[in-house]
Amino acid sequence: MGISFHHAPSKIANIIVYLTLVSGNLYSTFGGSENQDSPYNSKHRSYITPAYWTFYLWTLTHFLLGGMVIYQWFNDKVHEAVGWHFVLVSIINAIWLALWTSGHTILAFIALIFATGAVSFIYYRLKETHAADTTGEVLFLHLPFSLYHAWIFVLLIVNLFAVVSPVKEDGPSTFQTVLAIAGLAFVASTVIGYIEYKKGDVAGSLVLAWYLFGVFAQQETPAIHWSALGLGVVVALYTLKPFAARLVGRRSGETAPLLG
Repeated sequence: MGISFHHAPSKIANIIVYLTLVSGNLYSTFGGSENQDSPYNSKHRSYITPAYWTFYLWTLTHFLLGGMVIYQWFNDKVHEAVGWHFVLVSIINAIWLALWTSGHTILAFIALIFATGAVSFIYYRLKETHAADTTGEVLFLHLPFSLYHAWIFVLLIVNLFAVVSPVKEDGPSTFQTVLAIAGLAFVASTVIGYIEYKKGDVAGSLVLAWYLFGVFAQQETPAIHWSALGLGVVVALYTLKPFAARLVGRRSGETAPLLG
C-alpha cells in the first residue's frame, strides 16, 4: 500500500503532538529544575504508588504510538478511528504533566479525568466500530491504545490517592491501609471489563497486572505488599482466559479474538 496524503492536516498534527508528548516526558524525567517533579520517580507518593520501573511501560506505549504516526500514512483507517482525538489526548496529557511536575496534584487529577475520557473515546471506538483486520492495525492502532487506556486509568487512581492519602513519615494508618487495599482491589476488578466486555483485551489486562506487581515491589506495609501480589497473580491468571477460550474455540471450530 502506497503513501496516502488524505487528511494530511490531522496526520501532520499527530506527528507534532506525538513529538511534543515524547519530549515532554523526557524533559520531566531527565531535565528541568530540582523543584520539578517527575511522574516516574515522584515526590507525591501514596500507598499504592508502584515502583519506578513500572512506568517504563510508557516507553513501549510511546514506541507503538510512534509506529502509529508513521503507519497512518499508509492506512487511512487510523484517521477514521482516531481522527483529531489523538491531538486532544496529547494536549490534555501535556497539561496534566505540567501540573503534576509543578506540584499541582489536584488540578493534575482534574486534567487526568479529561485525558482518561479522551483516551477512552478512542479506545471504545476502536473496539466497537474499527476491528483490526491486519497485523499492522493490531500493532500500531489497537495495541498502543489498549496499553494507553489501561495505563491512564492506573495513573488516574494513583493520582487520586496522591491527593487523598499521601505517604506519612510514621507509616499508614489503619484507614489508609484499608483504603489502599480497596483501591488495589478496584484496579484489579477492572480486568473483568477488559476480558469479558472488550473482546478479550489481553494487553490492557496485563497492564493492570504489571502495575500491581509494581506496587508489590514498592510498598513495604505487609497488608498492602501482599495484597498487591495476590491481586496481581489473580489478574495475570484471569488474563489467560481468552487463550483458554481460543483453545476451546479451535476444538469446536470457532476462535476468540485477543485484541479486537
